[in-house]
Amino acid sequence: MGLNAQQGVAALGLLPRGDRANSGLIGSFSGVGPGLPFPIMGPANALLYASINTALTVTAGSVAASVVSASGLANGAAIYSPAGLLPPGSTISGLSSTNFNAALPTLTLPGTLLANGQIIGLPSVAWLNGATVTGPGLPAAGLTVIGTTAANPLAGFPLSSPAGALGFPQQGGSVQLSSVNVTPVASPNGDPQFFQFALAAAGIPASGTDAGAIFTGAGVTFNATIQLERSFDGGNTWLVCNIGGAGQLAQYGGAASAPISLTFAEPELGVVYRWDCIAYSSGKINYRISTTGAAATVLPLNQLA
Repeated sequence: MGLNAQQGVAALGLLPRGDRANSGLIGSFSGVGPGLPFPIMGPANALLYASINTALTVTAGSVAASVVSASGLANGAAIYSPAGLLPPGSTISGLSSTNFNAALPTLTLPGTLLANGQIIGLPSVAWLNGATVTGPGLPAAGLTVIGTTAANPLAGFPLSSPAGALGFPQQGGSVQLSSVNVTPVASPNGDPQFFQFALAAAGIPASGTDAGAIFTGAGVTFNATIQLERSFDGGNTWLVCNIGGAGQLAQYGGAASAPISLTFAEPELGVVYRWDCIAYSSGKINYRISTTGAAATVLPLNQLA
């Protein structure tokens, strides 16, 4: 939980499902003005980044894709499709005008390999059709997923499972590999082992357009100046933070500012932080401030065995 501060100052935000911070908030700038204030104590992160929203169109079984406008986009930009048209972690490759190929990620998932070429107990089978799989008991060149079977979405995969944390649909299941003659490698205590799935075009499930697609990356920039501030009196007085011991102000931005990510620690109870946009020209600017209490950063003793 966040720490209480003067009334109207303690802005406690709910972070997206799967975010491992104890507490935090997210917001955005589209002009000059202060962001939400947030009281913290202990380790903290602060983030600024630009994003572009433009409609994304894909075709089932193909990595070919297009956008309505490619202004500000570049190869390597990350793609987030809230409608689930592309897997999380996909990026732009070979951008030409408004057309590009989606470079698909490699997923590492826990499962159990059977001698008949099945991997069972996977937290999700979304996107896996056609993927090249490597891991314990499989040849170095890998095998191909030729079929997927989804399990009951409520069977053993709670909302807090790794599948949910990665943004996958809440469904477990199994895959059939291209060979039915494999030799599983025994794991200690029968625990699931980890397999890497290099995703392929065959895993793109459906054709469609996602008007809510979001693109981010080093080449997606904003034109603004934003500073990190803190208050020691509950939000009445705000002071710009400093960087290092030379007194340099914690001010970031410029004509083409790339993402900015900070990690710091606050030792004093009740100190309040905020981002403050002091000059703005263009760009959708997103921010995040989060904290993780000391108890959550300590390695439990039972993990040392």
